[in-house]
Amino acid sequence: MLGGSVAILVILALNRPLPGLNDSRVEPQFIAVFEPKMIQLPRQWAGYGTVHALDSADVPARVGAVVVEVAPTSKVGTAVTARQFLVQLDDQDFRRVLDLSNQQLAAIDAQLSSLMVEETGLEARAKLAMEDVALVRADEKRVRDAVESGAAAQREIDRARQMTLVADRAELLLREALSQIVPKRAALFAQNEIQKTIRENAQKNVDRCRITSPIAGILQRFDLELGENVISGQVVARVVDVGSVEISIRMPASARGSVRVGDPVVIEVVGQIPRIARASIDRIEPEDDPIERTMAVYVEMRQAADSVDRLSPGEFVEALVESPDATARTVIPRRSMRADRVLEFVDGRLRSRPIVVSHSYKGAIDSSGVSDVEWIVLKEPLAEGTVLAVDGGRTVSPGARVQPKHSALTVEASKASDTSPAEVGAAKR
Repeated sequence: MLGGSVAILVILALNRPLPGLNDSRVEPQFIAVFEPKMIQLPRQWAGYGTVHALDSADVPARVGAVVVEVAPTSKVGTAVTARQFLVQLDDQDFRRVLDLSNQQLAAIDAQLSSLMVEETGLEARAKLAMEDVALVRADEKRVRDAVESGAAAQREIDRARQMTLVADRAELLLREALSQIVPKRAALFAQNEIQKTIRENAQKNVDRCRITSPIAGILQRFDLELGENVISGQVVARVVDVGSVEISIRMPASARGSVRVGDPVVIEVVGQIPRIARASIDRIEPEDDPIERTMAVYVEMRQAADSVDRLSPGEFVEALVESPDATARTVIPRRSMRADRVLEFVDGRLRSRPIVVSHSYKGAIDSSGVSDVEWIVLKEPLAEGTVLAVDGGRTVSPGARVQPKHSALTVEASKASDTSPAEVGAAKR
């Protein structure tokens, strides 16, 4: 049995199939390479934010009344000017109050005129009463002198004294009536001021029945119909001025030491047709968000209200803030990196090399010789003369023999070198 087993093993070994020989030589692959350069670029910080209108107004009904007229232009999406008529409320009740107040004011004016005439008459009568008193007292004195000299009887003194008392009483009554003029006038003046206040309020209520737009803009909301009863304080419309907008951009808190007021900002609204706007930082929030570890910068923009490319309040945008950086750094295309490594061309073969990323950069760099728009800025510079594969994501293993191809790549060449569709779309934009 042992001998038979050995014989079977020998027979199988002698009859095993042998691989065929191929005398053809494997040619090395052509691969696009480039030499990274030290380039001074601005530091870019990505952020996200929402567009807000700087000027907007909720239009309230300041009185309670029934809607009697709606302007034909009071429709959502219609452009309105400042003080443009929107809706008319029923003002008949307020007009009646206004008329009554005017009548009360006229009555008070008549009373003041009558009081002035009365005061003039009392002053004249008081003057006459004073003269009468003086005459009566002088007569009383003459009678007393006559009695003392024996020329008159005692009853004549009593009669003279009685006449003096009557004159004094008449003068006292006139003075008392004259003294009442001042408080009566003060009361009428107070009533006059009260009625003026009532009239002013009534006039304001009449004016408030005509509701107008407080600012120029676009009618965002309008919620009234004919015959509808509104109450004081009810918001009936909203007007938004889209010509002046503000964007609050949330950025990494680590950007606080780099960004400054006045730094340029590129704002992009991502959609079927991307829209790009350029502005600069107007304000920087002094505190960071400790939970999200972000900071906020604010951008204000003026734009044409009728522009099709304008930013609309409520839109979510991407922002790219550029701050100056005085240091030149090694820059490579983003697609050259894969898992924090690049493929370096050394002695006809590719060698995997680790790199440390400082930050990213978005935009075309004419001096690089590569037409990419997505870049990686390295923390440590590469040695001069280093040659890297442009596309680190190609299916070429480290150690493979390759043939370098030095050329300025275009977007079309990027497509041929297995560039991702997202990167090609970014390059086109």
